[in-house]
Amino acid sequence: MAENKNINEELEEDGEEIIILADEEGKEVEFRHIATLDFEEEWYLYLHPLSVDGVDEDDMVIFHIESDADGNDVFMPVEDEELLDKLYNEYVKELEAQDDEE
Repeated sequence: MAENKNINEELEEDGEEIIILADEEGKEVEFRHIATLDFEEEWYLYLHPLSVDGVDEDDMVIFHIESDADGNDVFMPVEDEELLDKLYNEYVKELEAQDDEE
């Protein structure tokens, strides 16, 4: 997958938010939006790949949301394992907080 991803389109499908990103070769890849969370004053996008072979139902990709020179959102995949662990734990904490509210 590309280092630099720009959002092309957002669709609603069966009540789920579907986001289509372009990889470095311009190939469109569909993702289901899972969450967008603030962690240590940075924003992260949690997505489940839909149009990638060999992906399990519970697989997740996490992108750091940055801005390009024109102010457009750019999604950079998080590759640092330690940061990925922290971000996943933050996601689980948010899920548990939502369950407690219900």
